[in-house]
Amino acid sequence: MKIDSIKIAEIAGVSRSTVSRVLNNHPNVSKKNREKILKIIDEYNYIPNLNAQTLAGKKNKVIGIFIYEPNMINRTTAMDTAYFMNFTDTVVKEAFLKNHQILVDYIKDSNDEKRIETFFKNGNVCSGIFIGFLKNNLFLEKMIESEYKVVVVDYDTKLNSKAKQTLYINTDDYGGAAAAMEKILNKNNNKVLFFSGDMKKLSGVERERAYIDTLNNKSIIVDRNLIYESDYSKEKAYKNMKKVLKNKIEFDSIFSASDNMLFGVVRALSEEKIDYKKLEIWGFDNLKYTVPMGLKTVSPMLKDTAKKSIEFLISDSITSTVEYTKTKLVENMSDYFED
Repeated sequence: MKIDSIKIAEIAGVSRSTVSRVLNNHPNVSKKNREKILKIIDEYNYIPNLNAQTLAGKKNKVIGIFIYEPNMINRTTAMDTAYFMNFTDTVVKEAFLKNHQILVDYIKDSNDEKRIETFFKNGNVCSGIFIGFLKNNLFLEKMIESEYKVVVVDYDTKLNSKAKQTLYINTDDYGGAAAAMEKILNKNNNKVLFFSGDMKKLSGVERERAYIDTLNNKSIIVDRNLIYESDYSKEKAYKNMKKVLKNKIEFDSIFSASDNMLFGVVRALSEEKIDYKKLEIWGFDNLKYTVPMGLKTVSPMLKDTAKKSIEFLISDSITSTVEYTKTKLVENMSDYFED
């Protein structure tokens, strides 16, 4: 049976305006009627027609989060799923506070790009947040230059001159990584094993740059034998750590450009009966289990990124700009719960 708001109202025995108020999360509806309408919506798998709402003069309140993940079918996906899940969860909460909904989708190829563009053209989303994209991505540049309102996360430091309504929001990857390196070196360590991220992404470049600069500032020779490109992959970091141990490469501390890779490093150390808790080890991203495992990390303060993103998208601003969010060192459970 074809279902629409008129039919739902008829089945529930209420007016169409009451159904509309429930769909729009309006408070002026009795608990009894709200529950009855929501039950019918669930039973008939009803999805509101966003296009019709827009044509009727109602502003669409669905914001898209679009995650670039070309290795979606691969278990060793990039930066990784845990980071994206943390970010998405934070954005959902911030959007809820502003009475907006979130649609989440992954982009792995040109077919997905066309589908996402259709979402915008058809009014399925009012704006979008793009994360995980490589620099100079043609599809994303097209979206930046369009009339659509978008936020790009950790993508580039320089604004596209043709950007219409775009917020570039970047984590202070360099500052966070440099601060972690200072902590490591201040404990008389000078052979810091480094697992770098995806060097085609801004975060990967900035975190490695901070590692090298901090060593240079301390007049410590940069040993390329201590740098292992691991592409934000837990499995690659695990294999690289195994290689380090097999080749008996000397190191006195570890810095990983992501917590996800750090988990792979710790696994390799544990398999060789090496107590990682006796080493000065830092990661980046402040994932759920990092600090409880006795590790240290850099928090990208995702709440600030999410809040700034949502505020920009729902504002009347029609300018484009670049902003940065600060990072925070998380060394213990006390820091962890404050984040």
